[in-house]
Amino acid sequence: MHLAPAADRLPGIRARLAALPDTAWRQRPGDSGLIEDHTGHPVAVLGTSGDVPLPAGEFIAHAPADIAWLLAEVTRLRCADAMVTALHQQLDRSGHLLSTRQIAEVIGHPGPHHHAPTAADRSAQ
Repeated sequence: MHLAPAADRLPGIRARLAALPDTAWRQRPGDSGLIEDHTGHPVAVLGTSGDVPLPAGEFIAHAPADIAWLLAEVTRLRCADAMVTALHQQLDRSGHLLSTRQIAEVIGHPGPHHHAPTAADRSAQ
């Protein structure tokens, strides 16, 4: 089975999540095979009834919130990866060793709390 690259699947996943009604899902108390929204309207019926632990029901009931969190985490990690990639590219283009202070300026970080210049700081000046 061929899976499309992750970047190709994210827009479709986001669209499917956005198409859902903006409401929380839960397993119906006393009937773990019935997944419902907060108003009690059924979302999915898993073909079982009763107060029996049902992992698939628990998974489905939490899916919208879990997927929203995962999408946010993937986005955050991709942004961090892009920042690191840009920093690596800038370091490669510079052709010399940069000091901690210079790297902090490139990534927009305030840098170390101490202000004593390092040997690399002094040689870069």
